[in-house]
Amino acid sequence: MKINYCLPIIKKTKQEVLDSVAKYRNEYDFIEIWLDPINDLDNPFVDKLIYMLQDKLILLFHRGNKIQTKIQKEEKRKILDLLDGSQSLIDLDISEKDELDYRKKINIKAIISYHNYEETPVDLTEIIKQMNAFDPTIYKIATKCKDETDALKLLLLQQNLKTQNKKHIVLGMGEFGTITRVYGTLWGNELIYAPNEKKEASAPGQLTKKQLEIIFNEIKSN
Repeated sequence: MKINYCLPIIKKTKQEVLDSVAKYRNEYDFIEIWLDPINDLDNPFVDKLIYMLQDKLILLFHRGNKIQTKIQKEEKRKILDLLDGSQSLIDLDISEKDELDYRKKINIKAIISYHNYEETPVDLTEIIKQMNAFDPTIYKIATKCKDETDALKLLLLQQNLKTQNKKHIVLGMGEFGTITRVYGTLWGNELIYAPNEKKEASAPGQLTKKQLEIIFNEIKSN
């Protein structure tokens, strides 16, 4: 099974983003770029990223958590228009209703995601049902694991999605969620988020690419 590593990039300027892309693009299968933190963001820059990275690119405005994005609605729509017909992905949180509705009017590959930084909800299948209405290219669930039971609940959900032939990324955040990042990757997640350094993690509990490679190589050798 091929393991697809994704580098999350959270930077404040376009040049910082481009420097990271140039440094790591050949080491990763996907590169995820957070647009909201970029102070000098503009459409030509987004267009350049789509041209450079093509199907390796994942863009996102924000990751739920009830945080107000600084990118205005019209600006978001222009960015979505740039993605129309491309091979790049946009990660849209299920709370981004306007962008989800606008996406239906154009041809965009999308990760439809749900993030919960406080807990793992009891009824995850209901969230999947809500996602169905938006025709995800990839379903994504990322929740805080407070204990081992939460982690097992996520792994069970992942296997249910796999049996339904739905492309997915199901991950747990926090100490108890680490196991989902290992077994979830081995059992069919489309990709695994793996910063080059721990300080560049985009969510609690992420392991670095080097840490994951050591774990997966040890598993393979046995």
